Order: sequence, then structure tokens, then C-alpha cells
Amino acid sequence: MLLLLLSACFGVSFGDPCADYCDYVCECHEGEASFDCDQCRTENSGTDAELQDACESSLTDLQADDEAAGTGCSTAEGEDTGL
Repeated sequence: MLLLLLSACFGVSFGDPCADYCDYVCECHEGEASFDCDQCRTENSGTDAELQDACESSLTDLQADDEAAGTGCSTAEGEDTGL
């Protein structure tokens, strides 16, 4: 609890790999049959450390696949995914 309070006071963000992964899916693969934005958010809404690790790995793999396929995408934050 103290960690949450301190992070709120000092504006420190610890990131959320699952939110990042779902944001990427929703923004970069919208309308593709094999990706469902709402399902991604539902399935990845937990804070379990293993789930967060899996999301981080899934995002890295998906971005690498997109790069290999030559597809480009930028996230809403204006962050270039390197594609």
C-alpha cells in the first residue's frame, strides 16, 4: 500500500505490460480475425506477476512478427514501435 501511495505522490509509473500489449493489439491489429481487443483486455486484466511476464513476452513477440512481416504501427502515445 505504501508503494502505491508513494508512486501516486511522486508520479512514478511502474508500467503495465498487459495494458501495453492490449493497446498494441487494439491499435495495430484492429479488425483482424485473430485479434480481439475486448477479449485481450478481459483475459489480461489481472495483476499476477506471471500474467504480466506473459504479456510482456507476447508484446515483444508480436512486435517482432510485425517487423518481420514489414507491417508498421505506432501506439496511441505516439511511441514508434520501430516498425
